[in-house]
Amino acid sequence: MNITPDIIRDLLPLYAANECSAATRALVEEYLRDHPQEAAELRRMLTAPAPRLAAPTAKLDEMESLRQARRRVRRQSWLLGMAIFFSVAPFSLVFHKGGHYWLFRESPTSALLYAVLGVICWVAYAVMRHRSRSL
Repeated sequence: MNITPDIIRDLLPLYAANECSAATRALVEEYLRDHPQEAAELRRMLTAPAPRLAAPTAKLDEMESLRQARRRVRRQSWLLGMAIFFSVAPFSLVFHKGGHYWLFRESPTSALLYAVLGVICWVAYAVMRHRSRSL
């Protein structure tokens, strides 16, 4: 088989990375002894600095931003659900011991507590929503 310079040029990166078999290494070394120009090219490849890859920190920052956004949306959803629940709870009917009664009428302190919790949740939701829109 006739070994052409193109074949050796194709094998040089594998030879330089030490990822070829012993037979291929022997073939390349034999060819390089007879052809000093290709040997100089190999030396240049071995001494040239490896190209630097882009810093992976940007990808990590994007992933962290995504996680933070998911957490923020999850918190907003929970706050909205709790705000709706505590806002409606004072007007609910309670079934107790075979009877039923309106919470706001029969237990105004519990209804007031639910209403206060509802207002707190609505304020927290509004603040969180405002902050997320300003980002």
